[in-house]
Amino acid sequence: MNWILYVLSPVAVHLIVAEGTVILMGNHLDSAACTALSAFLVLPAAIWMYRQDGALHKAAFHRASFHKEALSLLLCLLSGGLLNVLWSSFLNWAKISTLFSNQTQEELLASARMMQIAGPGFLVPIAEELIFRGLVYTRMKARLSVWQAALLSALLFALYHGNPIQMIYAFPMALILALLYEWSGTLAYPILFHMGANLAAILL
Repeated sequence: MNWILYVLSPVAVHLIVAEGTVILMGNHLDSAACTALSAFLVLPAAIWMYRQDGALHKAAFHRASFHKEALSLLLCLLSGGLLNVLWSSFLNWAKISTLFSNQTQEELLASARMMQIAGPGFLVPIAEELIFRGLVYTRMKARLSVWQAALLSALLFALYHGNPIQMIYAFPMALILALLYEWSGTLAYPILFHMGANLAAILL
């Protein structure tokens, strides 16, 4: 039970901050602005927890060498966007989107464009990758295999998004993000992939 609480505590913090932001600011800010603000507010706690967990990481606090890895990082960003477009096209072709409501995403995409880019496009991927890959996945992996941790953290990430359409998007993306983090040893790659996917949804 203590281990489960330890694994889930970053998600609980994110949920409390997100819901608190909506309660306090929902009447004053649009959906994307609330999302951006909650992501910004949760970052200090997420960074602190990530640093506390430093011993769990293969390369604690490792940062991508941007000047040496610029092409790989750019390809990661573009790959996130491309896969989002391909997956969206498949779901539209399969008429999956007609079976479920996607009110949350519709509200986000109805917000001011610059706030969509700042929030879901940039701040949200940073906060969510710190929480779900940097903390949840890594904490799971301390007791489970890589694949078990990737699958369970992806399932949690999908459920956290709260509606069937976003879950269908979130689960396979979360698997890719966990494996990117495992392969690279840095959050830079999953953050950029996540940004690419979200920006493609916003801009296209």
